Order: sequence, then C-alpha cells, then structure tokens
Amino acid sequence: MTMKILIGLTYYKPNISGVTEYASILAEELKKRKYQVKIITAKFNNDLKSEKNIKRINGFKLNKGFVMPTYFYESINSVKWADVVNCHLPSIESFWLAIWAKFFKKKLIVTHHCEFQINGNFSNILIGILTYPIHFLVYLLADKIVAYTKDYAKTSIFLRFFKNKIVYVLPPIKVNKSTPNPSFEKRRGEIIKDNEKVVGFVGRIGWEKGLSYLIEAMKNVEAKLILVGPYKEVVGDETYEKLKKVIDNKVTFYGPMVHDDLKSFYNVCDCLVLPSINNLETFGIVQAEAMKCGVPVVASNLPGVRVPIQMTGMGEICNIKDSGDLEKKIKLVLKNGKKYYQDKAVNLEEFDYLKTIDFYEKLILWGDRRQ
Repeated sequence: MTMKILIGLTYYKPNISGVTEYASILAEELKKRKYQVKIITAKFNNDLKSEKNIKRINGFKLNKGFVMPTYFYESINSVKWADVVNCHLPSIESFWLAIWAKFFKKKLIVTHHCEFQINGNFSNILIGILTYPIHFLVYLLADKIVAYTKDYAKTSIFLRFFKNKIVYVLPPIKVNKSTPNPSFEKRRGEIIKDNEKVVGFVGRIGWEKGLSYLIEAMKNVEAKLILVGPYKEVVGDETYEKLKKVIDNKVTFYGPMVHDDLKSFYNVCDCLVLPSINNLETFGIVQAEAMKCGVPVVASNLPGVRVPIQMTGMGEICNIKDSGDLEKKIKLVLKNGKKYYQDKAVNLEEFDYLKTIDFYEKLILWGDRRQ
C-alpha cells in the first residue's frame, strides 16, 4: 500500500522563500518515489485555487503570518487521509495538525526551519510571545523533529528541550542545470558594467537580513551590489522603504527570481553575502547553492549560518552587525577571487537534495509495521 504524506506549511508556491522551496522539493521528490503527497497551506492570494493535491485555506495576513480561522476543522479530513503528517515550523496552524495527528494516531514529523524572535517591531514581539506556547506544544507532540544542524540546535529556544527527538539533515540543495534566464540576461547589461565585480544577495528584503550593514559595508567596496528577492510587498516589514533612502547607484534591487533561474544570477556573482543578524536565519540555503555554482560566500557568525563555510572553506565568516568587518571580509573574498576558494573547497557533495530525500524516506518508513 502506498503511504500517504501530508505536508503542512503556511506559505507554498507561488510564494518565494527558503521554507517554500524546501517543502516543494520534498513533495516533488517523494511523489517521484511513488508516495502520495498532499499539501495543506494558506490561500494567501485571492487568485490562488486549491488543486488536486494542494488544499488552500482562506484567511488574512497578520504581520508576516497568515491567520486561518477555519483551519481547525478544514484540516481534519486531510490528517485522517494521511499516514504521516509533516509540519514545517514556524506555523501557528501547525497546532491543529499536531492535535489531529495525535487524535487519529498518525505519525507526526516536525521540520524546524527557524523560530520567531521576541525583538524587532511591536507586532513581531507580540507574535513571538503568542506563538511560543503553540509551537512548544507541537514539538512536545512530535514523534521526530528534523533540524538542519547541531550548531543551531544547541542555541535554539525550543530544540534544546527535545534532544531525544531531534534528527539532523542538511536542507535540500538543488541547483538546476538550467538554460540562462532570458529576463536576467536582458537586464544584465543595464545593471552590470563590463569587468565590474558583483556582490550578490538572495532572499526576502526583511529587517532580520542585516541589509543595512551590507549597504554600509559596500560604500567602500569597488563592486556592484545586486539584491535578488521580494522587496516592495514584504508583509509586515518596511525595510525596503528605509533602505531606498540610503542607497546609491552601486545598489540594485532586482526583485524576486524563481528558484530555477537563480543559477544565471549566481554565475555572474563574484561573492554572495548573507549578513543576517539573528536566528530567524538558521542555515541560508542560498549560500550552499552559490557554493555549488563555484561562488564564495561571506556569512554572519550565527549558529547554523556559519556551518556551510566551516564545512567547505568556500568563503569568510564575519561578525554580526559589524559593517566594518563585513567590508573587510567582502574585500578579502574579491581580492582572493573565485578560483582561490574553488581550489580549497571540500565537502560540496554533502549539499545534495537526494541525500535529504533519502533521509526523509527512512524517517517516513521508520516504525511502519507494513514494511
């Protein structure tokens, strides 16, 4: 009998984020291995419709989250259908998936992506306070908790309490051998001058990404900074409005780019920077993707985020919230050049999405008496 897997997360495609990409790769690859997979997620745009294997639930946006008042009963049949429930946190609605999974005696696997911080603006603090007990209960009910790295887990607010449940696997790193992105190639000549060095950033333009420190650092770096990711309509965040007042012609906000087109961007970068300032960033999938494309990285000395550079030697680690040190490390990477880091790189084969899928398959089959 084919096993049925329900994957629950707040935002799914066409949303662009690391969590969305992680879940979509997992779903698509498990389907290829003949598992039945369904997604339960938010209808965060009125134009979105439920599909055969994607159930979208109505609600309203609150800061970066999405509140679905009917989720508690609309999720019941989905959980009843499944053999295994996989929640991707943070997600307020995961509470109901966990409750129904236990009620209907389903295996519950929780994937920990990050956790809200009780800092930032008032709404972010409020959300953090309100969601902590909800998420704690979900972890308490979980059969297994999937975390990215031990480096991050030992500092996590939640994970330190559930060491006996935690299993570790790197996130799925999948860089497609795609043809050049025509849209990017068309704009490339407008954005980048001949022989100009390029420093890149990929991600949502949000307060926790530390972009003000990056823009400050770039003032004394002879290179173009290109920021790829959503920036004009980031819910509950005014970072772009603040940053656009201080940028110059060395900085370009490119906008979102679908994952399959990112290789075109990585190929023009001399350095990718991940200057995040808190543990809303737990790893930085984009830096591993860039490394796989031969691009060195500068990343913050945050638990989990520093791991790809420590594993591979493909870059430099900088102090958190330190534009001076960030400038120094970017200049060092640009001076050394891509070839220098490519020659010293090790362990890049560990960034392989198939290893992640193999891991989940074993976890899904763990304890299943039908096998």
